[in-house]
Amino acid sequence: MSVRLSRSLLPRPAHALARLLPALVLMVPLAPAAHADDLRSSAAQHQQTQDELQSRIDAADDETRALLVRLREAQQEASRLESYTAEVKPLNADRAARIERQRTALTNLDATREALPGLLRQQVDELQAFIEQDLPFLKEERLARVERLRDNLSNASLSNDERLDQLLNAWKLELSYGQGLDTWRDGLIGAEDTEVQYLRVGRVGLYYLAMDGQHGGAWKTATGSWQVLDDSALAELRLGISMARDQQAPNLVTLPLSVPVESVELEQAGNTSSAVTASPRSEQESS
Repeated sequence: MSVRLSRSLLPRPAHALARLLPALVLMVPLAPAAHADDLRSSAAQHQQTQDELQSRIDAADDETRALLVRLREAQQEASRLESYTAEVKPLNADRAARIERQRTALTNLDATREALPGLLRQQVDELQAFIEQDLPFLKEERLARVERLRDNLSNASLSNDERLDQLLNAWKLELSYGQGLDTWRDGLIGAEDTEVQYLRVGRVGLYYLAMDGQHGGAWKTATGSWQVLDDSALAELRLGISMARDQQAPNLVTLPLSVPVESVELEQAGNTSSAVTASPRSEQESS
C-alpha cells in the first residue's frame, strides 16, 4: 500500500525534507562504492610503498654485500701489507743505517778534503826526512822526486786526488827499496869523481866495489862514512853483485851491516821473505 502525501497537507519544513529524500535515496548506494575506491587506492599506494621499500632494501642489501666484499679485500690487503712490512722492516733498518754511515762518511770526507792540502804537505816533509835519515843510495834521485811532489802541491792544474796519488806512489817506491838486491854504477859518495859499482841489500846494507874490483866498502850509518872491506868481504860483495845481476843463484851473503843490529831486527820482523841475508861480521860490526 502506498501513501501519497500532498504538499498542501505537509508543513513547510516537511516540504524541504520531501525534496531531499530522492537525493538521499540515490546517494545511499554510492557511499560503499566510494569507500571501496579509497581502499583500493590506499592499498595500491601501500603496495607501491612496500615495493619501493623492498627495492631500497634489496639495493641496500646489494650495497652491503659489495661493502662486505670490499672490506674482506681490504683486510686481506692489510694482512699482506703487514707481512710485507714485517719482511722489509729489517731491510729498511739496514738501509737507514747504511744511509747514516754514508752521510757520516760524506761529512768526514768533506772535513778530510778541507784538511787534505795540509796533510799532503806534512807527508811530503816526512818523506824528505825519511830519505835524509835513510841509507844514502840514489839520494839525489829520491830527493828530486820529493821536490817534484812539493812543486805539484802548488800546481793549480792538479786536483788533490792527483797529488795524493803521486805522493802514495812515491811512498810505495820508497818502501820497495826495503826488499831484495839492487846494483848500479854511480859516483862514490864523498868522492863523486870516482865511479864505482854499488850493491844495496834492502835497507840494511849499502856497499861499493871499485871498478878494478880490488877494494870496496860498506856504508856505516853510525859514522856516516865508508868502512873498508877485507878480501873475504870483497869476495862476498862480488857474489852479491852477481846475484843482483841475476848472474848467480840466490845464496847467503855474509857482509857487515850498514845499520845497527836493532834496526835489522825491526826490518826482518816486517819482511822475512828476502832470499838474501846480510849478516854482521864480528870484527867489523859497529853498533
